[in-house]
Amino acid sequence: MGLTLFHDFTSPGSAVAVLRVQRLADDGLDVAFEGFEGIGVDATLPVTLDVVAGIADLAEEAAAEGLVLRRPRGLPPTAAAHTVGALAESAGLGASWRSACYRAFWEDGAPIGDHGILADLADAAGLDRDAVAGALADPGRIASTRRAMGVHRRNGVGGVPTILASRTLVPGLLPEDELRALAALA
Repeated sequence: MGLTLFHDFTSPGSAVAVLRVQRLADDGLDVAFEGFEGIGVDATLPVTLDVVAGIADLAEEAAAEGLVLRRPRGLPPTAAAHTVGALAESAGLGASWRSACYRAFWEDGAPIGDHGILADLADAAGLDRDAVAGALADPGRIASTRRAMGVHRRNGVGGVPTILASRTLVPGLLPEDELRALAALA
């Protein structure tokens, strides 16, 4: 595997990194996307100072990538959104899902911890709504997603965005030319 980007929907840095790495994927480079819940709590939390600072620091870069970063109302749990992401990847709709979910959260303020909202977004991204609703209703499925994230934490992923390239973890918010260079090495 070339590059793996660990990302979370509530991270402004991840929003920008996903758009950049998606271009590499669109160009046929060997990249993968791995959802990583940064907070890990089943409650919507207040927006943190680091998110506010990230929005301020990255608003211009995000706009250049075609995404408006607006201050969210809160930081919802994202394990369910990453569970849908795994379904989307297996259906070949990962890019469509990530785009729908990031845009809904950052541009529209959608509460992406809500299963009904996630089902609506999945439907808009081309996923089977009933399959998504079934996965979200299965607590074992979301628990499995969180266990996988625990493995990533034990392997050194401490935050997002993070890139795994050639068995080395590096910060994930890199310029596109550096991402391409990393992909060439991996």
